[in-house]
Amino acid sequence: MQFASESEPSGLASPEQVNERLRQFWRLRRHAEPDEITFADQYVDEPGVVPIDSIKTFVGANGTYYDERWRFMEWRDRRRNWNWAAALSFGGWLAYRRMHLAAAAFVIWLGLLVALAVSGVLLWPLVVAQVIALLALGVYGNALYMMRFRRAALEAAQGEGQHQDRLDALARAGGTSRLGVYLMGIAGLAVAATAIGITYWVRGNILLSY
Repeated sequence: MQFASESEPSGLASPEQVNERLRQFWRLRRHAEPDEITFADQYVDEPGVVPIDSIKTFVGANGTYYDERWRFMEWRDRRRNWNWAAALSFGGWLAYRRMHLAAAAFVIWLGLLVALAVSGVLLWPLVVAQVIALLALGVYGNALYMMRFRRAALEAAQGEGQHQDRLDALARAGGTSRLGVYLMGIAGLAVAATAIGITYWVRGNILLSY
């Protein structure tokens, strides 16, 4: 029997790759006292590693889900990971997770769709565009949220104070906001009403000009 040569492609990872992944996984799960490893060290010295033990501090409600999802994404080196809440909430998940800029952009997007619908654009292309936007949010929502976690973690790590003070700053930067969801709903209605009003005003002025 003749064995395959070393030059042939193989789907198996090499021993060096396996050892490196194991070392990365150990760094993810390690526990140490603040005197041994500081909060800043976890983010500055190893920027490519998600410090799993700090995720629940940032996320708050349902922290276990994001702990597992982000760890999986890091392990597989992926940015796409499905999130039902992000896909089905029509942007409300963004406000609930306090991603305010993304939530504002989604409200503007909805207002644009309403304006196009009122101005006479066919409805089905707008529905398709909205479905695509929701699918994209469902696919990339976890990655978007992880990016916000990394930024908040770096800002907290560079702050003044002791280790616990930095953890408290990370917790304040994260968490959830039901009020944000309500405000996003109100803003969505206001933007839609404004878009409708502007559209009818523009159409009225065009008709008067003839």
